[in-house]
Amino acid sequence: MDSSVLRDKIGQKRPRYKERYRSLIESISVKGDTSGKGDFSAFGPFFQTYMYAFVIGYKLGTPKFIEKGEKTADFASFVDWKPTSVRDFILMLLLNDTEKYSVPYSWLELENANEEMIENFISELFRQMEGYANAGFEYLQNKWDNEKIEFQDPFVFVNFLLGLKD
Repeated sequence: MDSSVLRDKIGQKRPRYKERYRSLIESISVKGDTSGKGDFSAFGPFFQTYMYAFVIGYKLGTPKFIEKGEKTADFASFVDWKPTSVRDFILMLLLNDTEKYSVPYSWLELENANEEMIENFISELFRQMEGYANAGFEYLQNKWDNEKIEFQDPFVFVNFLLGLKD
């Protein structure tokens, strides 16, 4: 499979997140306006909040996968995420770690793969993305529930990332 075709197939996918984080995402994201949320800092559009949660989850190192039957919500198509440099960085992180996943394909095998193999590969790639994002959302939900005052700091999102250092 040509790399541009693979890129297009990946771009069409809509990652999911656990429905229980919807309220959190709405609380810490900007939705159409830039007026903020009163005393709390807002991160950015929903997809940027998803990217931020992914980075936290990836830094934590333990994905929280969506369980069978768990309520989920679909997210924006991957190709629509902005800034594209962060979106591409996330994709490169995931592609770099494919040897850790349950898909046993090498790059050479993917080049000659059939549709089913490609779909399995992309599905596993997005399962990993969702797992890391949900781990990040769990971390943020815990902060929101137990240390909500931290969200009043305009540097709250930087502070959380700095706090993840070893």
